[in-house]
Amino acid sequence: MTGVCRTGYRQAAEAHRPAVQWVAMTRSRHTLLPLVLLGGSGLAAAVLALVVFGAFLPVLIEEREAPGPAVRPARPAEARAAFEGAATALRAGDHEAYDAALPASGPAARRALDEIYRHVARLPWTGLRLAARPVPGVPGRFDVRVAGELGHAAPRDRIVAERILDVAVLGDRVIVRGDHTPRDVARQNVMAFDRPVAIRRNGCIVIADKSEEARAGDVARACGPARARLGLLGITSREPVVIYYYASRTELRRSLGGGPLEPRIRFFSHAPDRISRATPKTRDIGVLGPALDGQDAWMPLMLAHELTHAYTAGWFARTKHAPTLLAEGLATAVEGGRTYQPLRDDLASGDPDLPLLTAMASGSLWSGNPIDKVRLGYLEGGSLVLYVLDRWGLAGLRRFVTAVSDSDLSKAGIGGAVRDSLSTGWEEFYTGWVEYVQTLP
Repeated sequence: MTGVCRTGYRQAAEAHRPAVQWVAMTRSRHTLLPLVLLGGSGLAAAVLALVVFGAFLPVLIEEREAPGPAVRPARPAEARAAFEGAATALRAGDHEAYDAALPASGPAARRALDEIYRHVARLPWTGLRLAARPVPGVPGRFDVRVAGELGHAAPRDRIVAERILDVAVLGDRVIVRGDHTPRDVARQNVMAFDRPVAIRRNGCIVIADKSEEARAGDVARACGPARARLGLLGITSREPVVIYYYASRTELRRSLGGGPLEPRIRFFSHAPDRISRATPKTRDIGVLGPALDGQDAWMPLMLAHELTHAYTAGWFARTKHAPTLLAEGLATAVEGGRTYQPLRDDLASGDPDLPLLTAMASGSLWSGNPIDKVRLGYLEGGSLVLYVLDRWGLAGLRRFVTAVSDSDLSKAGIGGAVRDSLSTGWEEFYTGWVEYVQTLP
């Protein structure tokens, strides 16, 4: 058995001498086998990788030579064209076209654009645009103001919303990439309401939240009898006035960007926000809803007061001053329904809390004065307007208001204004006023 095996081995060795010699160069046949297999696998993998890389190499090179579209900041003309398209969609109430005109990249941009549409598309526009102004020093960033004419109510450039947006161009499309609007700015004007609605009636456009629609309708109806009272001053304008009806002081302050801080203010007028600096023909009115609870009978009087401010603001447009006493006097006279007994008592004391000349020269009746003194000032102003109107007529009242407001508001200046506008001296004027006050309710 042993001999036969050795003979067979020698024969095999002779037949395969190269392989035996190659094996003899290694320390162990068992050690070599894994290396051989590994080397074979590595070689196969290398070959496969070469084949694959060779197959895809043209594709990789092609992608490198033809990259995707680059993103760059939008130029002013490109941004304005996109916003013009969005404004057209807003006027038509076409949300799909609005999204197509201003596609958004990212949640902040999408949210900002959706909020604009949700608030602005609800309102009755007779003219609307999205005015985009570049922010200096930041390419592609724009101050976008949503502005227009609301239900034929001036001005035509009334701002109802504002956003600071980053706008870019991707390929051939303009996209909005970010929103950098300060929180107070983002929630001003109609953006203060969750779901704004507008009620048009009796020459008033009342804007309120959907939840307050019924109460806003009451205000719109009260505009009818309120307007009738404006005839006292010869105000016949039918130009609509915008009234903001606020359900809370928080909503009021949010709409006005954080003000007014004066907690006593419940009903007021103010110039609308607008793109240009020109003086508007009319003012907007603010109404704090809770202050009207249980006061329905007084609502037309309150609205008459504020509508007077809205329409007589132009009386002071070209004068040096707009004395509070005269402005509030005009509104108090139209409002009516007040008793002048507190004023008579004050004059009878011989030492008035608010002398007429002091009140006429005052920049603000509210500043630093307690509420009783403020109310006394309103009565002084109302009685003064009624006195001049009764004795010199509407033309004389306009001359008087303009002359006093255009003076330096000193004692001599006011006296000169009275003389120039009414052809009477101050002493005679003052005595006549005191006597007239005794005839008032």
